[in-house]
Formats: sequence, structure tokens, C-alpha cells
Amino acid sequence: MNVFDRLVPGSADIGVTEYAARTDPPGLAAALASLERADLAGQVGSPAFDLVRAVAVEAYYGDYSAPGHSGPTGHEAIGFRPPQGARLRKDWDFLDERREPYRGDDTADVIVVGSGAGGGLIAAELGRAGLDVLVLEAGELRGAADHTRFELRANHRLWWPARFADVEGERPLALLSGRCVGGTTVINTKVALRAPATELPFDLTLYYERVEATLGVRVRADWPPSVHRVRPGFQALGTDLTPVESYTDYNCSRCGSCLQGCPTNSGRNTLNTWLAPALGRGEIRLATGAEVDRVLIENGKVTGVVHAGGVARAPVVVLAAGALNTPQILQRSPGFPGLPGTLGLHPARLVYGLFDEPQDCHMVYPITAHCLDYQEDFVVEGTTIQDPVAFAMSLVDASGLPLWGEPLAETLRAYRHWAGLLVMANDLNTATVGPGDVFRKRFAPVERRRLADGLAFAVEALAAAGARRVVWTGLTTSHVQGSVPMGGAVDLDGAAIGVFGLYVGDASLIPVSLSVNPSLTVMALATRVADAIRSAR
Repeated sequence: MNVFDRLVPGSADIGVTEYAARTDPPGLAAALASLERADLAGQVGSPAFDLVRAVAVEAYYGDYSAPGHSGPTGHEAIGFRPPQGARLRKDWDFLDERREPYRGDDTADVIVVGSGAGGGLIAAELGRAGLDVLVLEAGELRGAADHTRFELRANHRLWWPARFADVEGERPLALLSGRCVGGTTVINTKVALRAPATELPFDLTLYYERVEATLGVRVRADWPPSVHRVRPGFQALGTDLTPVESYTDYNCSRCGSCLQGCPTNSGRNTLNTWLAPALGRGEIRLATGAEVDRVLIENGKVTGVVHAGGVARAPVVVLAAGALNTPQILQRSPGFPGLPGTLGLHPARLVYGLFDEPQDCHMVYPITAHCLDYQEDFVVEGTTIQDPVAFAMSLVDASGLPLWGEPLAETLRAYRHWAGLLVMANDLNTATVGPGDVFRKRFAPVERRRLADGLAFAVEALAAAGARRVVWTGLTTSHVQGSVPMGGAVDLDGAAIGVFGLYVGDASLIPVSLSVNPSLTVMALATRVADAIRSAR
């Protein structure tokens, strides 16, 4: 039995070796050689183990099938057949795609770097005001027609390649974000929560109202059976689940495709809400594949940006590349006064309960209900399950090490029977960001207590609801915040201190890690920044 199959049973049958040859991840040959005769139990969590396991998980649970293979695929083995996936003829040519950078020099009144929750809104607002706005986006433009519930292709085209924060003495913390026109709003769950007033330096009510009206925020009380299945567990612990508010319209079919892009356009992301109308009216210009390296600053004024394929010049630049990328761009920019380099995170894990009857949480609106009773410490949302690759990749054992071998296969065979809860803890803004995608996090005792309490609560709630087994994932975060906070390197309107014409307009602005999903707050802050730029012009 080869190493791939020992780590992920069944992967050899579908052609994992060919998949590995096509993807050719750096270091794979050496990793395979080091594990070939090793005691795998003693290698769990090593870089070689993680790499080989990742390739096998992608191939098998991503539903790869080598030419000539006629047996069952990974999806068939676990019963993963959502409507979109069942209709999809998988074309694996995306594995051979190579990103070409945007090339060319340009000028504009305003350059907006990034097109997510902040940048997309700011660009559209300024374009409507008559300014010549150029949006520079590192990712691609992919609309609803491209969203076909093909997990690996979506990961390749819509998500930023995996980045991790080093955690002293522990497994790295995965940092998740979108890399496409519309940013993370294209592949998130559209949860729309206002931050508590005590967590912000000013009243955002009017900005929230403007954003909510544009997005059509609504209450999602159309719970699937899986929510009703786990709800008694919350009630047994003296609390309850309540409907979440979201920016989805009434065309939402609860198909579960949110993290691979909404195929019905009912998820009101930044692309279809702000950018597509502005592009259609000719109010803004968009360059994709434009990865910005640094801001140009002369005599205390911004003059443009340098990207991989040229230089774009403007008297106003808005950095909205995300809370990981924006501070790195500033760190590479000669003449910028400097940054504290801290990050706020929402460390989160998924906790799954196994039930006798199918829950089919891959065919629900992923975050339909939540429990906010413990908001200062953690938030619980559900019901949900990740698509097969992410589900298999993120599972850990009781000691926090990756699940593998027959225990992994057994867990995945019951895929349709798991109901998941997302447990998200609030942190203390103690992560750091350095040049070259170097991120670090040291958990304080209070943060560890929050994570432990959240996990214990979810396990107890699922058990009280009748789950006969509970498993969970390692830690990830998709809510990175606060790396260029208001009141620090920028003022309360997002304007850089000491650099005229330079603004920040993304989650970097949030001064403390919010206790709720930050996407609505990012949009509200972006509205304030857009107003400030218009007033300054």
C-alpha cells in the first residue's frame, strides 16, 4: 500500500499519483521518500506528513478520477451529490492554469486596491460621484455562471492560497480569505451583524442603515431540519438558537454552495451589489491580476502604486486589499511612517455531531441560526458542514493532530449524517504581521479559556441533542481585522496620518477584534471612508 493510501484510504484507486504529478507541489518527492518506510504514527503533524496527506485528501475527496478509472469516486463513496455537483461535468484543466499579471501603466483620479467588502463599495461610491476610479484586483472576475460547486476549482480561482500564522508550540492557524473580484464576500456566508456600539469609536448607525438597505439584509428564519435537530441541545443547556440576519435575497435555494460562490446570485456580495452595476454603467474601471507591491509617496503625498506589471498613478489611493495584505503593502512603501503590525483574529473551529438520520448539512444555507448568549467569549453558529476536501483536511483527533487513515475514512463515510456548529472566539488583537506573509500568534490565557469553553459548550450541546459521536477541526480564522486601526496609523475617516491622499478602506481599520462577524461593519466603515474622500475632493 502506498503512502497516499495509508493516509487517505481509497486515494490510490482513483489515481492520486497522477493528480500529484499534475499539481506537482514543491517538496512532494522528498516528503514521499521520507515517509515510505517510516512509522506514520510517529510522523503525524510533520511537514512531510501534512503535505502528502493534503495531496491525497484533495485528490480523493475532491472527486478526482484518473483516465481509465471506472470504479466509485470519492464523492460517490461518501454520498456527496448536491444538485449543482450532480449536474457538473468536471473539467480538471484548471490545474494547469497559470495566472498572468496585469501589465500596463495607467492614471486615474482614485486608485482602489482590492475589491472586497471595503474596496468594492468605495470604488462604486466614488465612481457614482463622477471620479475616474481604477480598481486593481489581484484575483479574477468570476460571476455566478462560474460557480458550479466544484470545490477544488473554486479554491484555485476564488480563494487566496493558504496562509498560516505560526503559533508557538502548536499547529499553525489557517488564515482564510478570498482572492477574486468581490473578495471574501463572494465566498462567505453573508452573515450581517452590527457590532456592539462599545466596540467602535463612533456611532455607525446611519452607515449600517445605508448598507443594509442596499444589500437587502433580512432575517433567515427558514431553518432546515438540521437546525431543529440540534436546537434541543441548546435549550437543554439553558440557551437557544435564534435566526441570523444575512445579505441574501429571496432567490436563495439553500443549496449550500456559499463557500464556492453563489450559483444563483442570491448572495448579495460586493461584486453583484456594487461593482457589476458600476462597471455596467461605465462608472469605474477594473484591472484583474493586478497584485500591488507598494504605494508611491513623494513629499508627504501619495502619487500612485507599483504593481507586478507596471505603475498606476493617482492623487488618491485607497488600500483595501484585506487586513493581511494592506499592512504588508504599507511596510514595503518607502515614506510611510510605520505600523504597529498587530492583527485581530476570530479563531474558530467547527464541531460536528453524528446523528442516526441524514442531516445533509451540505445542502443548507450554511449559517442560518446562532447563539449570542456568550458573545463576549464566543459565538456559536449553525448548522453547517464544509465541502468534502475542507471537511477532511481540517479534522483533528483529540490531541489536535490531523485525522488520517481508517478513522478519517470512517468519519467521511458518514458525511451526510454530521451536523456542524461553528464556534468562534473573540481574541485580544495580539497576532502580528510581517513582510513576506509572516504571521504569528501567541494565545493569552484568557483566549485559550474562551476557545476551550466554546469547544466544551458545542460538544455538550450536540450530545444533549442526541449526537452519538462528536468530532472537531483545528483552528482557522477568516475574520482578520485591525492591522491598520483607526486612531493609529490612520484617522477615524481612514486617512493615513502624515501621507496626504492615502486611505485605508478594509477590515484593517477595525480598532479591536469585534465579537461578531465583521463584514457588515467593514461595509459601514467603507461607506464612511467614501464619504470622507468625496468631501475632501
